[in-house]
Amino acid sequence: MNKFLIAGLGNPGTRYANTRHNAGTDLINFFLENNSLKLKENKSIKGRIGSFEMLGREVFFLIPTIFMNHSGMSLKPTIKKLNVPLDKVLIIHDDLDLPSGACKLKNGGGDGGHNGLKSIIESLGGKRDFKRMRIGIGHPGESKLVNKYVVQKGSLKERQERLNAIKRGIEVIELIIDDSWDIALNILHS
Repeated sequence: MNKFLIAGLGNPGTRYANTRHNAGTDLINFFLENNSLKLKENKSIKGRIGSFEMLGREVFFLIPTIFMNHSGMSLKPTIKKLNVPLDKVLIIHDDLDLPSGACKLKNGGGDGGHNGLKSIIESLGGKRDFKRMRIGIGHPGESKLVNKYVVQKGSLKERQERLNAIKRGIEVIELIIDDSWDIALNILHS
């Protein structure tokens, strides 16, 4: 059976739950809750992982249990252990360059200044041919404010925008798994 891996990036612990930086983790958690699925801790891959069959594939969901800036230490062993091709990997993460509430897809590319993506690309020896789902969190305006900004929850309006973006992202997950990337792209980007 073909495999597909979906990883949601964030920081571990309740202190970071529902913060801007945990948009990827929040999407995975929201999806799992709505589908009554659970993840199990796996120390060898530094993450919580679970799988189920979807569209004739075994789909794995991963939430790294290490800090965002070290995400590669979870993704590399997971990809290797599962033997998943990079084009069947979707990384879900927050994005400062997108307005709050936006949800966009990207296939390959650089790290865009995102330390989680940077860690993953470095751990994969520079390979970057994985898919990304970017959840917009807006930008605080000045780069010196970014570190504090990303670990805050944001206003009620922002949290609702983020939840809406997460829901839109979930709507296209099946299309992405089913290799209907262009259709998913059209839905999210139109």
